[in-house]
Amino acid sequence: MNKIILILLSISIAGASFGQSNFSLEEAIEYAVKNHSDIKNADLEMENALQKIKETRAIGLPQVSGEVKFQNFIDIPTTVVPAITFNPMAAPGDVAELKFGTEFNTTASLSASQIIFSGSYIVGLQTSQTFKAVSEFNKVKTEQDIKENVLKAYYGVLASDKTVKALTEINVTSQKIYDDTKAMFDQGLIEEDNVTQLSLNVLTSKNSLRAAKRQLEDAKSYLKLQMGLQLNEAISLTSQFDDVITTMDSKGSEVTSDVSKNINYLMLNKQMELGALNVKYEKSQYLPTLSAFISHSQQAMGNNFDAFSGGAWYPTTVWGLNLSVPVFSSGMRRAKVNQASISLLQTENNLSELKKGLSVQTSIAKSNYNNAYDTYTSSQEAVKISKKIYNNYQYKFKEGLISSLDLSQIQTQYLSAETQYIQAMYNLINAKIELDKITNKL
Repeated sequence: MNKIILILLSISIAGASFGQSNFSLEEAIEYAVKNHSDIKNADLEMENALQKIKETRAIGLPQVSGEVKFQNFIDIPTTVVPAITFNPMAAPGDVAELKFGTEFNTTASLSASQIIFSGSYIVGLQTSQTFKAVSEFNKVKTEQDIKENVLKAYYGVLASDKTVKALTEINVTSQKIYDDTKAMFDQGLIEEDNVTQLSLNVLTSKNSLRAAKRQLEDAKSYLKLQMGLQLNEAISLTSQFDDVITTMDSKGSEVTSDVSKNINYLMLNKQMELGALNVKYEKSQYLPTLSAFISHSQQAMGNNFDAFSGGAWYPTTVWGLNLSVPVFSSGMRRAKVNQASISLLQTENNLSELKKGLSVQTSIAKSNYNNAYDTYTSSQEAVKISKKIYNNYQYKFKEGLISSLDLSQIQTQYLSAETQYIQAMYNLINAKIELDKITNKL
């Protein structure tokens, strides 16, 4: 009994170690949003912005530093003065050599400073907050881009899988017709040309099927890349292609959108806020800066190294204010203000152009969706007709009413219609994704 439990437990652990391999569309998107490296980098960028806020805030808080310095003067500095200063009898031009200081000097100091007023500091705080908002918008845009890429890649796999199934069906049918015809030829009932033509059909369908299977594997690899999965991991999709198509309708032109909620518009608008703050920052350079400081130090001096064994320490304490007033910069500050103002005007122009561009893109996306829907419906009807014709021609061929060449041409027509239909389905879904993205519904 214990052995059975251990076996079941080991199987459970082994199964868990392989992780999830079956993904619905929603699960694939959720996995990508949690595991894609771009999302991880966006999170790191947000954390970096938060640390930048802390750094900027700390600039205006008290700054305290300590210092300990030890000096051993092997040669004490010598100062030369006129000798007559100490000896009135000294000859003119004679000098006296004086040594000031001691051989050993030890100093320990502690100082603190505090900004009282700084225009650039105030603007810096505002800028760091806005920069954080930009990083948050950037994460939203990253999530949207990943979601879009996963949607397209996921449906790409479903489209490739549907193509494989269609080609498999055609391949099976071609092989059966060939086998039946070969048997009739072996009995001397039909000519060899029919068998030869059908063998070519089988060869063509097999090659197409192999190519479609390779394309399916490539599509899965691309999906795993977009999801953040390891390329050697197995993956199986549980969402159905046809289920998505049934939710589509022909009302793309009726979709409404608020351009001001588009993530690109929001990001550029926030960039404009940063530009306005940059102008404000450059103007703040005209303002004075006031700060306070206090410093206390202890100094031990002597010709013997006894600072830590009973030697005397001499204190010094000082506090004060520092007022820095910008007076004249030869036009440099004004030039920087003008540059910042020009950049702000450029961003405003870009924002205006983006708003118009988004309106045009929305209109184009609606048209593309409507065109894709029309193509899908016509392709759907075409594949029904071509399949009906293909089935009728199979019957006629068995009855000897048409040649194998006729059947081959109809089979090619049916295969082309089926391929176009699947491509139309995929194009319709892509058009819907693009429409949802531009109208902020992705």
